[in-house]
Amino acid sequence: MSDQLKRNIGLRVKAARTQKGLTQPQLAEAIDKAFETISNIERGKTAPNFSTLYDIANVLGLPMREFFDVDDADISDARQRLLMQANSMISDMDDRQLNLLLKLGQVLQEDQG
Repeated sequence: MSDQLKRNIGLRVKAARTQKGLTQPQLAEAIDKAFETISNIERGKTAPNFSTLYDIANVLGLPMREFFDVDDADISDARQRLLMQANSMISDMDDRQLNLLLKLGQVLQEDQG
């Protein structure tokens, strides 16, 4: 696995974990791993096997594909974290909240022009 892909997976795990309000030890306990395992994954030092990534995805409430979206490989780490946090937040919204978010987005886009 490429170093960039390991870093991307790690950033996405960290962003989703923090969005859910979990610490590394809490996530590690939920998937029956040492917290060092989560730390190494989030720092891009090691790549999780599919079983571990599946368990992480289940605890964080994400589809596994979220960790492999390679279209975002060229964006900054900070932007990638923000996008992951926004995506996680959006998935928890009801229809009314999503509608309000879309309206806010339209106002922000109009403000750019």
